[in-house]
Amino acid sequence: MKTIWFDFTNPPHVNLYLPLLRHLESNNNKVICTARDFVETMSLLSQNNISFEKFGVHGGKSKVGKILAFAERDLKLFFRMPKFDVSISSNYEAPQVSWLRGRTSIVFDDNDISPNWLYAKFANYVICPEAINKNAMIGMGIKPNKLITYSGYKEDIYIASFQPDSTFLEKLPFQKFVTVRPENLFASYVTKGSKSIVPELIEKLTKQGHNILYVPRYETDRLYVQKQDNIYIPEKPLSGLDICYYSDVVLTGAGTFSREASLMGTPAVSFYAGNDFLSVDKKLFSENKVFFSRRVDEIIEFISKTQKDSPDLSRSIKVQKEVFGIVDNIINFK
Repeated sequence: MKTIWFDFTNPPHVNLYLPLLRHLESNNNKVICTARDFVETMSLLSQNNISFEKFGVHGGKSKVGKILAFAERDLKLFFRMPKFDVSISSNYEAPQVSWLRGRTSIVFDDNDISPNWLYAKFANYVICPEAINKNAMIGMGIKPNKLITYSGYKEDIYIASFQPDSTFLEKLPFQKFVTVRPENLFASYVTKGSKSIVPELIEKLTKQGHNILYVPRYETDRLYVQKQDNIYIPEKPLSGLDICYYSDVVLTGAGTFSREASLMGTPAVSFYAGNDFLSVDKKLFSENKVFFSRRVDEIIEFISKTQKDSPDLSRSIKVQKEVFGIVDNIINFK
């Protein structure tokens, strides 16, 4: 039996790792989990009945704050983590702690524009979608023999296990709706002084007669909207996959949410506020699976011409099986 450490630092990690976590548990491995206190990360873990220990908080928008929070979390993990054999994460801390402990680390990454050199030396295996820019990853110090690719996207890994909640619509005041998720203006990849297009977008969608499920990222995002009958802000975090499944359209400033929607057959609009795009997003844009624009009129026109497809999870199931096989081979080899 191996002890596998999962480290969750962002909300999307919960969806990503849950099927893999259950798979490894079913194969008689012991799983231990840690989490950073950042937006919905811990509440989503609790909703999925995943036991975890809290380590650290988000450092805010300033670079100094980020560095200090990162260093503090790194040290606490190194000194306080119980024994483990393999770590699985999508961050910088877990590979570093694993390296210092002399343990194997697996990093899942689909981001080829982040400073991945921060974990490049420490990760034993880096598992990426085949759409990743391999030269960019290698240029950041990841050795070619450490880089393992799989077909599809990281979202396929957990979409494959998705079962829609038949009671989901009972939690909303309307049956038909579009979903809006604001940009992450606190992220380091967003140009300082960038402004959200959400207020204008909400205004135009309302004029078009749309019901809106509004999913704020931060408390400050609530300032973009005013209380109206056609706008609903959930009091507690809702399942992102259920949102994608039941929405007519998903409009988001986040790449993960747009990819989830598009892979489930729901029209997806990205109004991402960064200047650089991930290779996985560029591929979806080029294949017209995700529509990108930060011009509200273009977005409204797209919505008027698009329609929803029935979800087909067969491709995602193949991707999940492939990824499970990759991880099993690494763990069993070690």
